[in-house]
Amino acid sequence: MKRLLLYVHFNKYDHISRHVFYQLEHMRPLFDKLVFISNSRLSESEVQKLRDKHLIDDFIQRENKGYDFAAWHDGMKFVGFDNLKQYDSVTVMNDTCFGPLWDLEPIYKRFEVDTQVDFWGMTNFRKTKYFEEHLQSYFVTFKQQILRSISFQEFWTKVKDFTDVQDVIDHYETKFTQYFTEVGFTYQATFDTRLEE
Repeated sequence: MKRLLLYVHFNKYDHISRHVFYQLEHMRPLFDKLVFISNSRLSESEVQKLRDKHLIDDFIQRENKGYDFAAWHDGMKFVGFDNLKQYDSVTVMNDTCFGPLWDLEPIYKRFEVDTQVDFWGMTNFRKTKYFEEHLQSYFVTFKQQILRSISFQEFWTKVKDFTDVQDVIDHYETKFTQYFTEVGFTYQATFDTRLEE
């Protein structure tokens, strides 16, 4: 399977934390291409550490505007929306989580053969009086059938560089799952919180 990872990084001190190196070392073998997108001002020496360890294929440094969704948009634009269609899956991820704590290859393989799932994430957020149930965006994988859809490109090309994180939460974080299900796609969470106490 041909997989792409768009990994978003932010550190207010403009350096790369140890857990990021850990993540990339464990995620890198899963992907044919890994694009590292930083919303921080990293020095060339910091970026070179990633290159020397062969943890990234491409590096994008951008202003910290629009948060993760705008950064993922910029990563998709960098790769090219037509080129995204050539991948079996595209994973969007950020560095706000720790892990992986186990091998993710079996999880990828399970979802890759499941024809009933078009996109999936690690965890979901249960419905509240404020938000509908949705995948949490720190780790989401879109399979080829959704990558090839017009709705996928339409969603990402309309992402705005909001300056208030609450706007990102209200327009994208809590809405993208519903957006894609309303146009006919299905999803699952690896750990479905709705099934837990």
